Amino acid sequence: MSEIAAYVKAIKERYHLRSDYALAEKLGIAQPDANLLRRGRKIPKPELCIKMAKLLDKNPVELLLVAQKDKAPVTAKEYWSLALTAVDVMLHVPKSPKYIPRKVEAIGRELRQLESQTLIYEGVAANTEAVRLMETVEHTVDAMMEQWNIWKKGEALYPNYLLANQEAVQRGVLIRRLLVLTTEQMSQDALVDDALHVMEDQRRAGIKVFYAFREELNRSPVFRRLQEEYRKQGAAPNINAAVYDGEILIFARSYREVPLGMIGRPLPVTMIHQLEITWKPELLRDLNPAPLFDMTRYVFEYDGADSFLLQLSRHYPSGRSAGS
Repeated sequence: MSEIAAYVKAIKERYHLRSDYALAEKLGIAQPDANLLRRGRKIPKPELCIKMAKLLDKNPVELLLVAQKDKAPVTAKEYWSLALTAVDVMLHVPKSPKYIPRKVEAIGRELRQLESQTLIYEGVAANTEAVRLMETVEHTVDAMMEQWNIWKKGEALYPNYLLANQEAVQRGVLIRRLLVLTTEQMSQDALVDDALHVMEDQRRAGIKVFYAFREELNRSPVFRRLQEEYRKQGAAPNINAAVYDGEILIFARSYREVPLGMIGRPLPVTMIHQLEITWKPELLRDLNPAPLFDMTRYVFEYDGADSFLLQLSRHYPSGRSAGS
């Protein structure tokens, strides 16, 4: 039974139409078509949707969207329901306060992107949307972070996204996050300290933290394939990506350093400038970082500063030793 049948019923009641013949005459269609419409077995064409809307004093867009929803496959009906909700809001949105029309405009942009199974966010929205996504995860998050320093205190993902991670862990979500470090980074004591602080913050939040050295990962065909696949999709050279519940993927397309502060010396903050969210099955298959966690030859679970520094000294003799 189609939803458009409810509108047909409303027309019959409003105009006291007692038969399919009377209904057909009112709509200007053949009696068999009127019978099928009434029983929800036929979807009206756009011209008829507009005529029905006029008869009911409704906005034609409403009936056009209902007809599209009725025609859509089951997997797409939810999107048309969202479209109906957005249209209803837009038809009744007040001009003030300014936040409301801006919010509706943003919803409209998202709806227009849904058909492509991809959403793109820029600027501050790129960072806040990751928080919203973390709030919806139910089971697992597998993440790879090459631009790991944006997790530092004072950077874009601290503390809001970290707190969203912590809340997800408290709900029973298993979060695994791999930090990919480099020889150049680990030759600098300040960056070693930063990496330790980031990993400690993550572990404190209940996240299972892993680390690897990029020069070693480059020996792995799996990692090289991931890098190539992300490059094809327009990801930033330093990959930051995560898969939520095995159903939805996010990755950074670009980063930008933004000066924070209007008075005195500005504080540079690195932000995800453009974020892509997708649920395309082929991208989930090709870009999922989960296989990296099984590469125990190159990937190590973080269990404290001493073992990390020991591992660092083995791989990079010039690095600090444990306890220094």
